Amino acid sequence: MIPTHQPPTTNPKLHLEAEAAHQLYLGVERVVPFMPVLPLALVLGLWAYVDTVELLAWLVAALTMPACQLFLARRYRAHPPERQDAARWARYVTWTSLVEGIVWGAAGTLFFVPNALPPQLILLGLIIGMPAGSIFPTSWWPASFYTVAYSEVGLTALGLALRGKPGEIEMAVALGIYMVMLHQMMRQAHTVVMETLALRFENGDLVEQLRQEKLVAEQANIAKSKFLAAASHDLRQPLHALALFAQLLDERARDPDTRFLVGKIQHCAVALDSLFHSLLDLSKMDAGIVSAKNVHFPVAPLVERLHAEYAPQAEAAGLRLLTHCGELTAKSDPILVERILRNLIANAIRYTRGGEIVIDCTTVDAGIALEVRDTGIGIPEDQHEHVFQEFVQLGNPEHDRSNGLGLGLSIVRRLAHLLGTQVELQSTPGVGSSFRFALPAGNPEAIIDSTEMPSLSPSALTNALIAVIDDEADVREGMRMLLEHWGCRVIAAEDSASLVAALDQSALKPDVLVADFRLREANTGLDAIRHIESHCETSIPSLIITGDTAPERLSEARSRGSLLLHKPVPPAKLRAALQSLRTGSRIENPIQPPHPAIGREASIVGVRKRGRASKR
Repeated sequence: MIPTHQPPTTNPKLHLEAEAAHQLYLGVERVVPFMPVLPLALVLGLWAYVDTVELLAWLVAALTMPACQLFLARRYRAHPPERQDAARWARYVTWTSLVEGIVWGAAGTLFFVPNALPPQLILLGLIIGMPAGSIFPTSWWPASFYTVAYSEVGLTALGLALRGKPGEIEMAVALGIYMVMLHQMMRQAHTVVMETLALRFENGDLVEQLRQEKLVAEQANIAKSKFLAAASHDLRQPLHALALFAQLLDERARDPDTRFLVGKIQHCAVALDSLFHSLLDLSKMDAGIVSAKNVHFPVAPLVERLHAEYAPQAEAAGLRLLTHCGELTAKSDPILVERILRNLIANAIRYTRGGEIVIDCTTVDAGIALEVRDTGIGIPEDQHEHVFQEFVQLGNPEHDRSNGLGLGLSIVRRLAHLLGTQVELQSTPGVGSSFRFALPAGNPEAIIDSTEMPSLSPSALTNALIAVIDDEADVREGMRMLLEHWGCRVIAAEDSASLVAALDQSALKPDVLVADFRLREANTGLDAIRHIESHCETSIPSLIITGDTAPERLSEARSRGSLLLHKPVPPAKLRAALQSLRTGSRIENPIQPPHPAIGREASIVGVRKRGRASKR
């Protein structure tokens, strides 16, 4: 095959000429191999009427031109010319077409047999038919058609006119009219193919433009993720230390005024943590470390638990939180389903000024539907798609951070996609909104008991040796003081080498390793854990604490098998995580749950004992 056209150039006319020449040679290579059939047919048809020597001499000339054109086509394919040379190569075909037309025009003049209808029909039929059949192959380069058609038909018409015999003059006039018709047909065909070619290039330019814009958007998104990850890490460090010191102060303070101030500090830390975790959820899903784990579970207990948790918030906002849920069973991931409902309920409370919020569960074809309805401000129809985008908040022009970052519905849509469903929105401004998604029906007999939760003894950390690696002095000191307050023995160091030296000096092996992900000199907490385990010649339960939300960092930490918590870590969650590692249980936390109230250790969700089903 002849090579496809080259990349676009800044000169549109040159671009079109080059592609037209390319298509011309493509047509030559396809058509010319069959061209020798026509002169051979003419020679056979006139063999009994015309001198044999003249016919054979003409046949040699007639076969020479297709051979030359085929040779040009092979050279063009073997060595494609530069764009600026394409027109010159097209002119080569034009000159060979001119010679070919002269050869056939000579046949029409020399081989016309008077008063013999059969040879006249054969001769005129080929001379008339050949130009008509070459309109499409040569429409890319009209000059190659005009040269062959004008010379072939024109010379034949001229020869007939010069004879001056009755009937032959009329045929000459008819051929002249036919030549004009061929000219108009070629003009129209050339216009059509060039417009098609220009449209194709225009579409190609649009596709390339869209590709470039998509690339720019992807790069901007990557840059945004890197910026958020870096900013999040740097901000989480002091916030993490603040949470540790605030918790320690709360446990030591006895004066009511002091405890009130500590509570305010903790409330601010909780609000900041909630905003960070919204970004973290997106990073986890971008990292691909969140996957649905489908099980059969009853819907009613989940809804009742959410009602018990959010009813006080709704009541404080002057709302009623109602539930309509029968004994329905779903087959899906209950943790992800719960997170979707949490976001929808919190969103409804935030944007409902009065009335009620309803959590409704109904049966649908081959499944069940979960719906959260409210009597809130509603969403205009032209904003229905917009509200599911990141960082979009309607009705919050002042950007009040107490209303979140505008990530709730974006997270909802992504979680729904993981579950293989989609969230349907119906809303009327001033009346309210309804968010609804469907789940496959489950089998009640396949439900695994999940009413029990592994008990975590408050004394599980007593005398436990916790090794802490963090290059931030404030974080190390806060961790040491808080862990010692919980009855732990603590060895804290800024890197793995210092910790190994301290362990050698004490001749002890830690019960749990706690390491920051980012350490100095491009080292990571994973590297430190491997170093210490290699030194101790045994595996040690480990916890990675990080403020880095970059997707690739999350995947790397998850692959190590260490427990992963993100700064700022609520002290209650830290304590429960350490207890679970000390006692041999495992915490799975694919999507960050809403931040618990300070001091509540029941915030740990998805605690799983090795070899047992998930307990909630």
